[in-house]
Amino acid sequence: MASLSKSRFQLGLQCEKLLWLKCNRPELADPVTEVQQHVFDTGTRVGELARERFPGGVLIAEDHTQSARALETTTRLMADDPPRVLFEAAFVHAGVFVRPDVLVRVGDAWELVEVKSGTRVKPENITDVAVQMWVLEGAGLRVRRAHLMHLDNTYVYQGGGYDLRRLFAIEEVTSDARAWLPAFPELVAHMLETIDGPEPVRRIGKHCEKPYACAFFGHCHASLPERPITALPRVSDELIAALLDAGITSIGDIPPFFPGLTAAQRAVCETVRRGTPRFAPGLQAAFARLRHPIHFLDFETMMPALPLYPGTRPFQQVPFQWSDHVLAADGALTHLEFLAQPGPDPRPKFVQTMLEALGEEGSVVAYHASFEDSRLRELADALPGHADALARVRARLFDLEKPVRDFVQHPELLGRSSIKVVLPALVGTLSYDDLGIHEGGTASLRYLQCARGDVSAKVRDAIMADLRAYCATDTLAMVELHRVLQGEEAA
Repeated sequence: MASLSKSRFQLGLQCEKLLWLKCNRPELADPVTEVQQHVFDTGTRVGELARERFPGGVLIAEDHTQSARALETTTRLMADDPPRVLFEAAFVHAGVFVRPDVLVRVGDAWELVEVKSGTRVKPENITDVAVQMWVLEGAGLRVRRAHLMHLDNTYVYQGGGYDLRRLFAIEEVTSDARAWLPAFPELVAHMLETIDGPEPVRRIGKHCEKPYACAFFGHCHASLPERPITALPRVSDELIAALLDAGITSIGDIPPFFPGLTAAQRAVCETVRRGTPRFAPGLQAAFARLRHPIHFLDFETMMPALPLYPGTRPFQQVPFQWSDHVLAADGALTHLEFLAQPGPDPRPKFVQTMLEALGEEGSVVAYHASFEDSRLRELADALPGHADALARVRARLFDLEKPVRDFVQHPELLGRSSIKVVLPALVGTLSYDDLGIHEGGTASLRYLQCARGDVSAKVRDAIMADLRAYCATDTLAMVELHRVLQGEEAA
């Protein structure tokens, strides 16, 4: 007989096919990425720390493979005189099993606290709380209030132990959660029937990514062609449905005046049908303000959920590495770099070495330069002694992504301008494939592992070498892309 957990109930709200696959064909799921696993691990760390806000609480220690024993332990603890605070207690009602993060007894009633590692209450958090409230009350408990406990990104860490009353914010969500309860009997019955029935038919759409990235994304999208209609910029569920109704799955097969296309989507379709790149007039003029020596600059940052350095907040961007490929007027190219050794706050030395490398002359080129600009502003706030020098660097910034967005049409870009997409399309001679790190999320995660001391010295050294290679490739990629774009003219 089918049963639901809290997480499976959330899957069912997102997509009934997702729920069915999770319960009946879990082997079809995409592999869990390193970055996804980090998100899960962060949630666990934050949840464990949150318990310290409730001293004297009793943890029901059985893990997710021991549901029956967790129920037995909870039943025993709830008899006669229950503890004032319970962590991970187990309850079941109408085929739904939940383990609330925190239950606090207040007289003959209980308060429910759900812990999240984010920094705000999201709509999907409300249903998360609501299903727990429904089960608890169905199991005979009186729930007086329900709360969402999350990290407070206005908390500034002072060093030493965390001030848990400031690190965490607690928001009451009782009324919002309770508003869902009348719908639960029908929702739960439908989900249980879905699990026991045949695989549901559900078209692809925005629900494949929101509110959570679907674990079966690859399975459900496997039949799509190389340039699928889902890759259209800002495509709506309505347009996807209309195209599928017309038997169209490839962007190249979309008629020029298909109803519902935006101007940007129509331009992408035209470029794919044409099959050749086009460089609009004005591309060369876009580079006219560049001055040598040209510094091609890239930052790597990490965003610890739990701040590591005094003066930082939860999820604050902390720069730890820069790379600078310097192009002289005579075409000579040199490379400068900085990578902070794990230990103290990397920002002071990051800024000092970067300012020395950039000097006061030449343009500073970044890709999607608003990121570097934001980090420079934050560094000026954190290190006011360097504020004037950092402001001068900001004034020299040139965004290499903007000419790509404004003047380049290419059948492989599909309206996108990320350098990881643009580089193979326009350059082709430079690749991230052979590197130990291929993208920024992994770079951030691995440095964080080093900074927290989670890895051995041998692994740390390997990560540091991979980081140097990755960041250097990012700036060399900009050099090569600049060279290619300078050689193109409008077609």
